[in-house]
Amino acid sequence: MIVQIYSMTAVADAIATAAAGAGLIGAVVAEPGIVPEGVAPTAAREIFAAIRPRARGVALSLADDRDEICAMADTVRPDVLHLAARAIEPEDCAWIRQRIAPMLLLRAIAVRAGETLAEAEAHQECADILMLDSGAAGVPLGPGGETHDWAICRTIVERSRIPVILAGGLTPGNVGAAIAAVRPWGVDSFTHTDAPGRRGHKDAVRVRAFVAAALRAFADTLEAPTD
Repeated sequence: MIVQIYSMTAVADAIATAAAGAGLIGAVVAEPGIVPEGVAPTAAREIFAAIRPRARGVALSLADDRDEICAMADTVRPDVLHLAARAIEPEDCAWIRQRIAPMLLLRAIAVRAGETLAEAEAHQECADILMLDSGAAGVPLGPGGETHDWAICRTIVERSRIPVILAGGLTPGNVGAAIAAVRPWGVDSFTHTDAPGRRGHKDAVRVRAFVAAALRAFADTLEAPTD
C-alpha cells in the first residue's frame, strides 16, 4: 500500500514529500511550455536522486512514440515509467516494458462506463502497475481534479492481477472514503496537493495531510474484514 504524489518541479518539494511518507514521487518529463509542471530530463534526474532511497521516482511521459518514450527513460532512469497517452496500445506497452526492464511500467487508464474493465484486462500482462484516473472519451488524461465511479474501480481492483493505484480528485477529506470503497494498492494526488493557483508547486501542509489521511485509511483496511 503506497501513496504517490505528482508532480514535482523542485528538489525541495520532492524531499519534503518523501519526508511526509509518500513512497512514489512523480515528475512530468516534457519540453518546456507543453504543460506547466513539465521538467527537463536533467531536472527529473536531480529530483529522483534527492528522494532515494526513501522513495521511488516516477517519470511520466506524454509521448505516444515508443522509441521517444524509451529514450527519455534511458536518460532519466526513473524507478517507474508512467505512460498516459491513449494512443499507446497494449502491445506497445509490452514492447516498452521489456525494453526498459528492470524499471517498472505504470499504465494509466481512464475510468469510463463500458470501457474500463476491458482496458484494464488488456493491460494485465503488459504493465506492472495500473493507475485509474478520471477521463472522458476524446479528452487527454491529466490533472482534472475530479473523481469518478469508484464502484468500477473496486471491480477492477478485485479482478486485477497487478497492483492498482487510484487517482482522480482525491483530497485529504475524501481519500479515506476512496480507500475504503475501492481498496486499491495505492492512491495518487496531484491537483489537490498543489499550492493554490500554482500548478506543479506543492503545498507541504496539503501533502502531509493527504499522506497522513491515506496511510490511516490503509491501516484501517488492514484491520477491517473484506466484504
